[in-house]
Amino acid sequence: MLGTIESFYQRHSRHLLAALILTLPFLVYEAARIPTNNDVETWLPAQSELKQRYDRFREDFGSEEMIVVGLKNGADEERLVSALANRLEQVPGVRQTWDSTRFRQMMEELQVPEPTIQERLVGMTESVDGGFLAILVLLNEDGTAAREKVVAGIRQELEYCQIPRKQYALAGGPVIVAELDRLGGQKNNRKFFMMTLLLGFLLLLGIVRDWRVSSAMMLLTVWAIQATTTGVKWFAGEMNFILGALPVMVMVFTLAIAIHYLHYYDAVRRKPFAVGRGLLAALRPCLFATLTTTIGLASLGLSDIMPVRQFGYAASLGCIVAMLTALTAMPAIVVAFGFKGFGETRLLEYQRSIFRGILRHRYASVAIPLIIVAGTGIAVPELRSRLEPLDFLPAANQVLTDVKEVQNRLTTLDSIEIVIDFDGQEDHFLNRLDRVRKIEAIVARHPWVRRTSSPASFFPTVDEMPESTHEIGSLLKTAKSRAGESDYLACGQRFWRISARIEPEAREHQAEMVEELRSQLAGYSVVLTGLSPLVKQAQSQIFEGFWSSFGTAFVIITAVMMLALRSVTTGLFAMIPNLTPLLMVFGLLAWCGIPIDIGMMMTGSIALGIAVDGTFHYLVHYEREFRSDGDSPRASECALVHTGPAIAEAAVIAAIGMLALGFSQFAPTSRFGLLMSGLLMAALVGDLVLLPAMLALRPSRRRKAQPEPVSQELQLKGPHRAMVSSSRRSAVH
Repeated sequence: MLGTIESFYQRHSRHLLAALILTLPFLVYEAARIPTNNDVETWLPAQSELKQRYDRFREDFGSEEMIVVGLKNGADEERLVSALANRLEQVPGVRQTWDSTRFRQMMEELQVPEPTIQERLVGMTESVDGGFLAILVLLNEDGTAAREKVVAGIRQELEYCQIPRKQYALAGGPVIVAELDRLGGQKNNRKFFMMTLLLGFLLLLGIVRDWRVSSAMMLLTVWAIQATTTGVKWFAGEMNFILGALPVMVMVFTLAIAIHYLHYYDAVRRKPFAVGRGLLAALRPCLFATLTTTIGLASLGLSDIMPVRQFGYAASLGCIVAMLTALTAMPAIVVAFGFKGFGETRLLEYQRSIFRGILRHRYASVAIPLIIVAGTGIAVPELRSRLEPLDFLPAANQVLTDVKEVQNRLTTLDSIEIVIDFDGQEDHFLNRLDRVRKIEAIVARHPWVRRTSSPASFFPTVDEMPESTHEIGSLLKTAKSRAGESDYLACGQRFWRISARIEPEAREHQAEMVEELRSQLAGYSVVLTGLSPLVKQAQSQIFEGFWSSFGTAFVIITAVMMLALRSVTTGLFAMIPNLTPLLMVFGLLAWCGIPIDIGMMMTGSIALGIAVDGTFHYLVHYEREFRSDGDSPRASECALVHTGPAIAEAAVIAAIGMLALGFSQFAPTSRFGLLMSGLLMAALVGDLVLLPAMLALRPSRRRKAQPEPVSQELQLKGPHRAMVSSSRRSAVH
């Protein structure tokens, strides 16, 4: 078999590498065409009762998405605003526009007195001081599906009307989503990813000391990333800001396997069939590491949240692509470019001295990390999640500035919708109107409600209603003719809608607020719904679902670890260090009171995969040495010397490279890069400090009379063997 592998790569290495290079442009082209979708609705649990209510609400009343165009500083002249509103209504995807003039006309037709009209316009389309006028742009279903185009069309109309950027503000869900798509898209983040690749290449060059091999390895990483992204495009069809972490994850796994292979090859490169020997030595730990990592990530596919589910499937695909790419192509790179080995360097000497110190002081090497893990991990149950799209925007972002200005001067953008069902009730229109007024008054009294609007907002108050039957009949006739224009009536006036705009500080308490309103309205046939309550429910379900998936994955990975190592005890021991990065980093976040968003949660699965990868490489070698002579301290040191450099190098390259993502203006990308760097370093503590020290404390077995010899291709080369021999003399126990 070794001869067959060696012969294949000696003959076909250049053909294999040429095939990768020739297919790369196609993969880049396909990956670049993947659409981006950061629609908040995709975060919502598909089967929840709240989601079903919201879907019914949209079926009855249409899309509730609205863009607020605020005009100020000279652009707030009423005639200009009305003309602009008419132009904006022609933008594809816009269903209707409302400004002060249109609201006033409608209320005048319904005989609302002028003082009442002016009072109602304040906070709806006019600021208190009158220096900020707004146009409310309502989207249709096509506009909801193409928010970015609608926002671009509105900006074009503003530019056509020669309104400078400083004289208007754009706010609303579609504007925020369009900005998230821009900041979180591949185009905007490409420069930061290129910085990551450049830093990775420079570090790899310093370790490998061969620019051709280093360049080929980075090209291999790029190929694996593009192949994975293309696969996501073919199977899932779109990218979101969570999947934006996928390229970095694929880079980490590809580089880790590639570096491990180089070290396996370096250990036997002077022996016959070295390429095949290195591949066979790397195969078993890489296969099991990929299997367990894939299980962990695929468990996220059980989530009811679409982006989480997509990440689970896509990341599983990325793990498999990374393993196949690295194990297939790395032997070809070694043959094609003639890797000369790592040699004896100061870095290796420094690493060995650290490894000796870890095992020499193994009691402290176990106690100190465990104390740190316990101290940080105790706070993990106190972690809280936060799913707020505005948090994803940079502090100086213009969209965020516009949103804050609209909220301060006009109205808030978050709302709770109260739908009143008059099914089967033969009440007169005015009786229904009176009931809606009573319900609206109850809602408006809630301290977190800034203002409400309903069909009653367009009619005179009870005291202002005309007294004569003729005038009332005329009013009702006018109301019936304008009913088709109302966004507050649906299904032949069966459903009446009250929209409650809520204060920004109520965002973290919306579940509590909904329950309070439901209790206060218990005597009425109402349904509470809206996008804002759904987002908050999604926040809770994402958090709970992630930990549930993580727990399931942990149990399955533990079982696989036991089977792979053929030892229940070793398998259990091995999973303790794998929790180290998660408990240390997420525990620290909990202690600091930093909430975690949906993107940060995904780093936990990646961290588990990274830790498991290093653990398998270490334990495979440890178990082989331990079965040889039963000396646990010696086996632990031998495995650490053999696999430690590769584990450390892969983690350090990836961690430093991902620091470049911290410069991104898109908050999820920046947080992901910084958090992953911390998790990678914490994983090193588990794999290279805690695990070897724990196993060094394992009782040794009595040595057999005729121990089974270690196979030639897995023996350590000179310097490694010399170190282990010296460690025996120094009595590592």
